[in-house]
This record gives sequence, structure tokens and C-alpha cells, in this order.
Amino acid sequence: MHFQKIQSILFSMVLLSILFMGCMANQQEKNNANGQDVTVTRVIDGDTLVVRFSNQSIATIRLLGVDCPETSLQHNNPNEYQNITNLSCLTYYGNQAKNYVISLLNNSQISISFDEQAQKKDRYDRFLCYVTFESFDFNAQLVEEGYARVYTLETFSKKSNYLSLQEKAIEQNSGLWGCSSFDSQLIIESVHYDAAGNDENNLNDEYVVLLNTDDKTIDLSGWSMHDEHGNMFYFPNGFRLTPQHSVTVYTGSGTNMTTALYWYHKTPVWNNAGDTVFILNEKNDNIVTYSW
Repeated sequence: MHFQKIQSILFSMVLLSILFMGCMANQQEKNNANGQDVTVTRVIDGDTLVVRFSNQSIATIRLLGVDCPETSLQHNNPNEYQNITNLSCLTYYGNQAKNYVISLLNNSQISISFDEQAQKKDRYDRFLCYVTFESFDFNAQLVEEGYARVYTLETFSKKSNYLSLQEKAIEQNSGLWGCSSFDSQLIIESVHYDAAGNDENNLNDEYVVLLNTDDKTIDLSGWSMHDEHGNMFYFPNGFRLTPQHSVTVYTGSGTNMTTALYWYHKTPVWNNAGDTVFILNEKNDNIVTYSW
């Protein structure tokens, strides 16, 4: 009898072990279904990534439930982000969002997961996913930092949480939500980015024309102009642009005047194949943008 009891106990222990391992395997399969590790190979914009799976296949994903501004002026629309009509400012934050995502996710490993309440793909055949990076919900992080709005046209389980984060971002004028405060009368009238002949030898045929359409003088002290690649021009301290007058900023060298300023850059700045001019004020707020 004693031997039979021992056999019975051992059998029960083995059975429990098998059941436990089975539960663990099922849980692991569930985890793999809910979150898959991939590597980011390219950042298209703030909410769209190209990723590589472990089997080396490539796919494009869009972050579920969020929408970043476009990186080109002509692709942004007024009142898409509530009452914001300053498209230059939106374009600036579209580029800021892209750069933010590049700085954190490009060439990094992330975890993607789907939402049972949402579609798996959009009409462009992109996977609609939540992104987890370093244990944080990256979709939510974009909303919280003011790099994105909640895309309410989509159905997804985290919508109410994301909307709460957006409400706080709006209250604090975080990121793009500060764009509603700006309605600048300074415009970029034109950009001559393709100099005649060899761009390298004709820097002063590359220039940006700014126009003050207001009836008040604009003090450009502390203001700056830069491209998509970080090249920066600072307006001279005390430079004032009078009403209905323009100033041309040349890439090359010369003597500054009320109608002409010179960057003294050693190489061409504006990319002929496509670029963006950003004008920032003394508080580093984006005032106007011009893309081609």
C-alpha cells in the first residue's frame, strides 16, 4: 500500500507538471499573438513606419489611433486639428514628429500589437498597430507630447484614454496645439532654390524672399530660418521689416541692407529635389513654413 501511494503521488505530480507546462505554452502563444518584436528600418513620418520581422519580411505599419501632421505644407488642411488654420505651424510639427520618431525608433526593436476592436489594415494596406517601445505605449506618448492628435475616425479600445491625454496636451499648449496661437503676417513669398549653373559656384542665386503683409513693423531680432537638415540662419539683432516690404536672404556673402541679408554659408543650403524653409521666432515657435 505504501508503494502504491508513492506511485499515486508521483503520477499526480507529473500530471500537474504537464498541465502547468501546457498552460505556460498557451500563455506564451497568447503573448506572441498580442505582441511581436520587429525592427524599424525606416521612418516615413510621425505615424508611419517600415519594419522588418524575424523572418526578414518587410511591412509598413501605421500607429493605430493617432495622426501626426503631414511633413509638406500642401498636404495639411485647415481645421483638421480642431481650430488650427496655421498650416505652416502644423507642417513644422509634422517634421518635428518625424524627427522625434527617428531619434527614438529608427533601427530600434519595438513590439507591435493589434486591437480586436480595430481593423488589422487600412485602405493603403498598412498594418494598424500599437507600438510599445521600452515598455511604453508609444502611440500614447505621441499624443501626450503634442506630436499627434487622436484619430477619432478609427474604432479602437484605447480611444477614451488617448482623448484624455489629448485634452491635457491642448490645455498645456503642448507641441502642435500651440499652433492655434499664431496667425503670422510674415509670409515666405518665394524660394529660389535652384541656382543658375553649378549651385556650388553661385550661392547668391539661391535665396528666400520674406514679405511683411501686416500694417505693423516686425522685429526679427532673435528669429531664425532653417532647412530640414538643421542648417540655421539667425537674423541680425535689431533687424526690422517694415509693413508691406520684403527682405531677401541670400545663401552666399555680401553686405547686409534693409532689403537684403546674407547667410555667408559655404555650400548650397536648399535641396533642389525638395526641402522646407522654417521661420522661427525668438521663442523658437514656428511662424511660417514653405515646402517644395
